[in-house]
Amino acid sequence: MNAQTEHPLIPLIHIWQQNMNTSHTAQLTLLNSPISDEWNILALQELALNSLGNTRASSHWRVVYPIHKFTHGEKPRVVSLVNSKISTNTWQQIPFPLKDVVVIQFNMSGGWCTIVNIYKNNNHNKTVEELGRFMNTNI
Repeated sequence: MNAQTEHPLIPLIHIWQQNMNTSHTAQLTLLNSPISDEWNILALQELALNSLGNTRASSHWRVVYPIHKFTHGEKPRVVSLVNSKISTNTWQQIPFPLKDVVVIQFNMSGGWCTIVNIYKNNNHNKTVEELGRFMNTNI
């Protein structure tokens, strides 16, 4: 079996980016719209969370939290939703050491494509500095 058979390649990615301003209404309106028909990735910042630090999603999406949520238990300010029509064999999450970043790599027809979803805290440049180091060593 060749690599293309095992891991079908994605020809094109459509990304929707939105700051939800912690609004449950805005987030549910977005998730219940026909957005999954045309968009592959939802890059959301300041999303609505429940008391456990989890967000809502529909069956059309796979939620990708920052790795930091699981290693440090902190509530995320950013998540990426990957359309469930995209095979999990064609993408992977790349660990990032800060809580406000989600990195996903997709196997595209032209090679690998790395999508970085960031919540930028205006109080410091730590995220931007760490992202620069990460890109120099990983991409």
